[in-house]
Amino acid sequence: MPTVGARKNPRPGSFAGYRTYISRLQALARTPDQGGIWNEHAVAALNGQASTMLRKTASRHLRRKHGTFFTGTELGARLLSRTGITHHEGFFYDPACGMGDLLLAAARTLPLGATLSETLELWGRRLAGTDLQPEFIDGTKARLVLLARQRLGQTRPGDSTIASLFPKIRIGNGLLERDTYKRATTLLMNPPFGLARTLSGCTWAGGRVSMAATFMVTALERSRPGTEVLAILPDVLRAGSFSEQWRERISELAEVHLVEPYGVFDETTDIDVFVLRLVRRDANLKKSKRWPALYKTRAASVSDCFDVHVGRVVPHRDKKSGPEHPYIHPRSVPAWRTLRELAETRKHKGLVYKAPFVVIRRTSRPGHPYRATATVIAGKASVAVENHLIVCEPKDKTLKSCLHLMRQLKSNRVNRFLNRRICCRHLTVAAVGAIPYTTTTKRTERKA
Repeated sequence: MPTVGARKNPRPGSFAGYRTYISRLQALARTPDQGGIWNEHAVAALNGQASTMLRKTASRHLRRKHGTFFTGTELGARLLSRTGITHHEGFFYDPACGMGDLLLAAARTLPLGATLSETLELWGRRLAGTDLQPEFIDGTKARLVLLARQRLGQTRPGDSTIASLFPKIRIGNGLLERDTYKRATTLLMNPPFGLARTLSGCTWAGGRVSMAATFMVTALERSRPGTEVLAILPDVLRAGSFSEQWRERISELAEVHLVEPYGVFDETTDIDVFVLRLVRRDANLKKSKRWPALYKTRAASVSDCFDVHVGRVVPHRDKKSGPEHPYIHPRSVPAWRTLRELAETRKHKGLVYKAPFVVIRRTSRPGHPYRATATVIAGKASVAVENHLIVCEPKDKTLKSCLHLMRQLKSNRVNRFLNRRICCRHLTVAAVGAIPYTTTTKRTERKA
């Protein structure tokens, strides 16, 4: 994940504390191989060390502010393995390259020259990248030299200075770039995942949206037809209901060839991601290969029989004013229970929900024993519900339907459905509404 676009013109050098490590990489790239020690250091530098050192030298706040979380070898290799193009003469561009993990993955697929200098010149013609942080640009170049030496078995460094190599890898803002998008045959993307205001003229969203979403649309709008895009993106863009217009815009601009859930980004970054492969459309051709449906079934779904909403109380933002109501939040609703009496109350002048209804905890991810942990709220009270709960109001207004839904949610069938449908750590209204649901009958009651 890069450091591009966090602000319109952020000051370069925010990661100056990382410079000592970059100097070590540059020195290693210039050091003759004196046996196994050099190779051990090179292997570490090419496989995860860059991310480890960043965590040691930059605070989590700084890394989050700039969206700086590096891809890693395994995920980068997985992304490149999903290509559908044979890159004999390909030109790769990573508009937010960070320390170059995706460019390294691309370089591993490129041919070698007869010598180190010939290899570096060849790769320099076919690899491009931009990032706002000069430390990362220098680090990317040094790591590419290490990779070339390692692949060639080259014991001695070349004569060129590292800074003069790879002229198309440079300081720059990928959101402002234009010409390089036009030249690229393949875009490699792991853009920032934070939120920012939409760019001027945006038609598919308003206000603050995922920077990754903005980055993808910008890249597609500026690339030429036939350009392949390989991307690592937050899973909420794949499955979130608020991302539906973004997915529609992507389908207008590109053929969608692969949407593949991956899981947690890495062991230190608690974000689920997916792998995406697109090919930029020709505007004159018929639109095909649109974004795939999110595991729709012919059976009835929860939204057919329940009105599904997110609770309306935002506890640290909403003032305690208005009528006093019974109040529930995730800590006050025991799992898989039916509550007839609610101990807490709260003044709330916004929307409340009339019992009976089912609440489901929004916090949920693959690996949880139950993806849709539920509680039935019985009675006839009007209840204020915190926004970390999803409310399912039965359209027939009966407690029987609520109990029936809770039994179905506590099943492996629902777990399997949600594990396919959404990987990010919060359930969405769309995902809950899409859960297959069987209506109450004597037969299904016996099976339950």
